[in-house]
Amino acid sequence: MKKRIISFLAMVMCILPVLKAEEETSLNTVTQQAAEENASLYRSIYAELFGASNLIGISYDCRIKPGSPFGYRAGISYLHGTADANLNFNGNQVYSSNEELNGFAVPLEFNCILGPRKSKFEVAFGLNIGVYTTQKYSYYDDTIFPSLEYKITERHTAFGYYFFSNIGYRYQRKNGFMLRVGVSPSFSFGGSHGIRKFPLLYPYLSLGYTIGNK
Repeated sequence: MKKRIISFLAMVMCILPVLKAEEETSLNTVTQQAAEENASLYRSIYAELFGASNLIGISYDCRIKPGSPFGYRAGISYLHGTADANLNFNGNQVYSSNEELNGFAVPLEFNCILGPRKSKFEVAFGLNIGVYTTQKYSYYDDTIFPSLEYKITERHTAFGYYFFSNIGYRYQRKNGFMLRVGVSPSFSFGGSHGIRKFPLLYPYLSLGYTIGNK
């Protein structure tokens, strides 16, 4: 009888660690699944001034998977700008020009947001591609420039692109209001791509709304 009791106790002692390990594994699995379910995709829609949107734009931003700091952004933006030049001689205007630039573009970026709380640091790199139209009106005084036309209007449409990055602050909630502010270093390779961007720090400001988890 004693041998049977000892054998039974020995068998119980061997089984208990196995059962405990299985219980811990199941608990870890449940905990991990719960964490994944609570993790957010941070799907956001926001309006952006300046930066990669040129003048103004609207974009959609999302994590590549729940809980990941890495994500992407795609949007559409609009650019409008003018430039004037004048030349006077003996108090009279002998030359003037007005150049107007309009364009629609699509900013595309890969980004990363870091920080355990609502206030996060964001960094990104992307490409802005679009179609830009330039219209230039020129006036010449024919008494000073007799060989030139009196008025000239030029119109040119071209595909353009440039590269950009974002470095800034992001206020990001799982649901509700979001804010982005920072600088966007941008550059292009020469003037043959429809739009020129010098390697400067262009500011940006975004206000939007996060629509939450899955």
